[in-house]
Amino acid sequence: MLLTGFSLGCLALVFLIVLRDFRQFLVAKVFLGFLVTGAAYIVSSIVPEEYRWLTGDIMTMLPAIFWLLCQLAFARRPNLYSIWPIICIYSFVAPAITRSYGAYMDSNALHVWFWHIPRYMEYLLLLNGIWVVVANWRDDLVEGRRKMRAVLMFVMGFTGLFVTISLNTGNGSSAALPFVVGFCSLFTGFVLLRGRENNFGLASPQLTEVKPTEQTNVPNDFNDDSASKLIRLMEDGYYRTEKLTLKMLSAKIDLPEYKTRELINTQFKYRNFNDYINQLRIEEASLRLSQEPDTPIQNISLDIGYRTLSSFNRAFKEIKKQTPTDYRLSHREF
Repeated sequence: MLLTGFSLGCLALVFLIVLRDFRQFLVAKVFLGFLVTGAAYIVSSIVPEEYRWLTGDIMTMLPAIFWLLCQLAFARRPNLYSIWPIICIYSFVAPAITRSYGAYMDSNALHVWFWHIPRYMEYLLLLNGIWVVVANWRDDLVEGRRKMRAVLMFVMGFTGLFVTISLNTGNGSSAALPFVVGFCSLFTGFVLLRGRENNFGLASPQLTEVKPTEQTNVPNDFNDDSASKLIRLMEDGYYRTEKLTLKMLSAKIDLPEYKTRELINTQFKYRNFNDYINQLRIEEASLRLSQEPDTPIQNISLDIGYRTLSSFNRAFKEIKKQTPTDYRLSHREF
């Protein structure tokens, strides 16, 4: 009981911190949902029998909420229109139906589809969420969010896997498990307090409408030469370099990688390096599509640095909300 009280206290502390300081962000609201699933897990062994179905349904939502949290916080553009949201819903709705109507499911096939397969889907969601964190790690330009990635990957991801495995293997009643959940929650709260500014920043690639080659006020810890080098380099078309990385750009302007990341974020208001480069490339592509009606689209995509036509089409549609072909038809100069 003492461990349960300690764990609930840690969760309540983190919940209040997030609610007070970050409640305006959608991703923070999802994070609050993650905390609620943790609380349901802690109290599941002490609630009256007639309410166990409720805590069970809430606990089962943990992998789906973790996946959504990773998408909103760290994906360049959340992948919310795909098979993954369907898997999320299936992972907790099917077990909820089984808990309610399990006695009427005589068919082994129904039991497999409504109970066993959703368990594997939970692991798949947790692993995919961690993959989103890892895959977008280096491109993120916001230091606070990079730190938050580490917390999610090593603490919350571990907690999610730990809870899910313990429940699916029948070890969810262990007295030490609430302590693990509480400790992980306390550590997360500590990180939130230390890096409050950008932990729950929006996942949108750009904060404000600033042209990627437009000079703005340079932060005090940068000199005008660094910013001017970057602007001149991009005006000369360095963004067309195939497989361009932040490390390559940093070496080119003779600035440490972390300083280059900060410069792009503070001056041009981009949260993601790939979005910064894609914006420059798509601006040139848009101009050429309207002014060069006879140039094949694939030639334009190769000229500006894309290795494949599909990657160019995807980046173009993300920014312009049109395919390159549709854009050319609607912006052709006569």
